[in-house]
Amino acid sequence: MTSLTFYGGAGEIGGNKILLESEKAKVYLDFGQSFDFGEDYFYDWLQPRSANGLECYFEFGMMPRVQKLYSKDMLRFTDLKYQKPDVDGVFITHHHSDHVGHLPFLDESIPLYMGHGTKAILDAYGALYSSFMDIGEHDTFNLFKSGDKIPVKDLTFRPVHVEHSTPGAYGYIIEAPEGNIVYTGDFRKHGPKKEMTEEFITKAAASKPHIMLCEGTNMTPDPERQYSEEQVYEQVKGVIEDSKGLVFGEFSMCNIDRFNSFYKAAKEAGRTLIVDTKYAFILDNIKEKVNLPDPKTDDSLKVYFKLAKSCEFCDTDYYKYEREYMKNMITYKEIKENPKDYVMFTGFSKLMELVYLQPEKADYIYSSSEHFLEGEDFQDQRKVLDNWLKHFGITLHKAHCSGHAGKSDLEYAIKKINPDVLIPIHTQNPEEFKKIHDNVKIPEKSGKIEVK
Repeated sequence: MTSLTFYGGAGEIGGNKILLESEKAKVYLDFGQSFDFGEDYFYDWLQPRSANGLECYFEFGMMPRVQKLYSKDMLRFTDLKYQKPDVDGVFITHHHSDHVGHLPFLDESIPLYMGHGTKAILDAYGALYSSFMDIGEHDTFNLFKSGDKIPVKDLTFRPVHVEHSTPGAYGYIIEAPEGNIVYTGDFRKHGPKKEMTEEFITKAAASKPHIMLCEGTNMTPDPERQYSEEQVYEQVKGVIEDSKGLVFGEFSMCNIDRFNSFYKAAKEAGRTLIVDTKYAFILDNIKEKVNLPDPKTDDSLKVYFKLAKSCEFCDTDYYKYEREYMKNMITYKEIKENPKDYVMFTGFSKLMELVYLQPEKADYIYSSSEHFLEGEDFQDQRKVLDNWLKHFGITLHKAHCSGHAGKSDLEYAIKKINPDVLIPIHTQNPEEFKKIHDNVKIPEKSGKIEVK
């Protein structure tokens, strides 16, 4: 009997951690950390001791007490005895932390399966932010591309690329004894690579699935207007063309579509896009997997170096990886002389550079998650940002679109794929799916659904 157990992603956005068991195989679909993970017990400096592994996580019921899953080190301070794992693999859809964040807890002998692009991004982020993007030690990485067929005992996984707010994202069509299973991962259909999602939907429909595990981040009773990446580009371009000074752009480093929108808009307005050394490193390390400009040589891209020890921008002031980009260096001095020539990647943690740039008539385009600007959890940071912008007379603009499918696109995908059973995941509004499909099974945290 095939079954699905939902250790994460049920009734919540993110934290996907779904155990798929067949008669012979045992596989996890993603192994992520939910966005609100630990907030009931930990805050700011009050955090679990990282050296004690799963100790606190078990104490407060934050991680499932599952045998034959976790590593010896992670179980050292718990009462769960280590046993050799019986898991055949973990299939990752993409690199976001709500899909990979709990990989460090796993026993290193459990094989990981992921796309080439996801591995490249994880490696690049891990090199820069070892604590932020730590996926732990693993003996085996099995890398795939769209169209591959991956047998795991009596299961066969067919990864198909989808469009998301990061490259290298996949959904899966899984051939199982009791019928095919479709797992969407996170996807959207309103960006420049929407044909990839369309291909996934078409192939998923052709598989005539018994079960569809469908993300529903934007499945809300009263959905907001769904902007496209093209509309974001037009907004960004308009602000840049109208600006009388330096333009700042804040967006996620892994949102390559957004980078391309800013890069294209800046170039067409006769400006140069500036990224920092960390972003240059990310671009440099994934450019072979994604069509991106070379931060070492591209004429329309410059790499910003902050003022450091010597105050003379000497190579000894910077890390070894940063020195690779010094031939394409720009500093606050050049920007300050000709601010209208540039668009500068920035963020909340980079506001200190305004003290050196002293911008006049500048514009700030916020092009990332709306939660920072509108969420209650970020009110203090938003106040600080507002104060900085007000102090320097910078005008704030918003230009963003979601990395997830809108309600109408979710409905389109569900109706075209037409599964026998629809299981909503990665959503806070699973009941909304009942308005679209006749046979919806809503999963519960740690609950099991048998595939009959």
